[in-house]
Amino acid sequence: ADLDVTHMEDDLKKYIKDLAEQVASRREQLGLPRADDEQSTAEALRTAKPDEALSLLDLFCPTQWHLEAFVNRCAVKYVQAMLMPGEAVGAVAAQSIGEPATQMTLKTFHFAGVASMNVTLGVPRIKEIINAAKTISTPIITCSLNDPYNEASARIVKGRIERTTLGDICLYFKEVYEPTQGCFISVKVDLETIRKLQLELTVNDIRVALLDPKNLSGIRLSADDVRVVQDRADKLRVRPPEKPALSKGGGKMFFFSLQALKAALPKAVVKGLRSTKRAVINKDDKGERVKYSILVEGYGMQEVMSTPGIQATKTTSNHVIEVEKVLGIEAARRTIMQEIAMTMGSHGISVDARHIQMLGDCMTYRGQVLGINRYGISRMRTSALMLASFERTTDLVFDAAAHQKSDPVQGVSECIILGSTINL
Repeated sequence: ADLDVTHMEDDLKKYIKDLAEQVASRREQLGLPRADDEQSTAEALRTAKPDEALSLLDLFCPTQWHLEAFVNRCAVKYVQAMLMPGEAVGAVAAQSIGEPATQMTLKTFHFAGVASMNVTLGVPRIKEIINAAKTISTPIITCSLNDPYNEASARIVKGRIERTTLGDICLYFKEVYEPTQGCFISVKVDLETIRKLQLELTVNDIRVALLDPKNLSGIRLSADDVRVVQDRADKLRVRPPEKPALSKGGGKMFFFSLQALKAALPKAVVKGLRSTKRAVINKDDKGERVKYSILVEGYGMQEVMSTPGIQATKTTSNHVIEVEKVLGIEAARRTIMQEIAMTMGSHGISVDARHIQMLGDCMTYRGQVLGINRYGISRMRTSALMLASFERTTDLVFDAAAHQKSDPVQGVSECIILGSTINL
């Protein structure tokens, strides 16, 4: 559904609700039940008299004339909103979006209810969307929870998503040199911190995470290199992969390997997604009950959607390219329209939704997201003069001449270049 459909539904619901409130208020003034819920409606039907019912119908019931006038007015507005075939809708949409965009500032704004979470808006955000940037400054994934009214459940789900390193949950890392056990790094885990963060994590889980080279900066450890201390649920012994050799220089290599392992251990990811930076619980107390959701800063939309406790069908991201890879081109088109409308709306700028839809269609009509820059336009396979009018004019003209390309001169840019009449 497009943006206008949602606005129309909201307007109709508001109109019906206001009309019902007027009728209920008038009934209350006349000493009758309000009849705006099941209980009062049953009471009104039980106590209503025929003459009272007729008088209220005469006052508030829509007649056939009202219905015909409403339908006719909708038909007139529909015809007025239509454009003639050949209208330069692209130029109008470009002007309608580009001119208000010059009034935006270069600011970052806070998320409502989350003081520590910022999101880039203004001209930099518009530039990221239009250029279809693969890397954006503040990627945010908005997640709805299966149990949105339980704060404890929200914290548990947050712990499953947020990247937690070994240094966040450990008390110390010590180098130990023993004659019998050899050289190793002793790691003591802070179980109290794990309990406060409500992480579903044990010492054995940490051991399994350390055996994955991706979590340990590429250092490969065997199962014998990482051991849990017996009778202790909070201690690990980690040995470097390089073993001390009797040959010349073997001791130095072992020492360097030990120091590299000690530097990499605090950064080892033991819980959460490596592609995320952090997760924040968003608290919405506008309704009758406090509702919780999770805002994830980083990438990895597909991994977040598959996390237990997350409603995958209500998970959104502000990164257009990632949405295209995970959900497809239609979802990417929808994201483009929502992000541009939100960015301009945050600055108090109102742009008709049809202009934004035109931009979304132009960027996605070939089945992939193409930015409005020289790379995206060249992949749209437009005419040679159209490409030359954007950037790198001489290079594109020479290339078109070398390949003997012809131009039908049917677009607006081509006609302006040659001084021809624009066919509209």
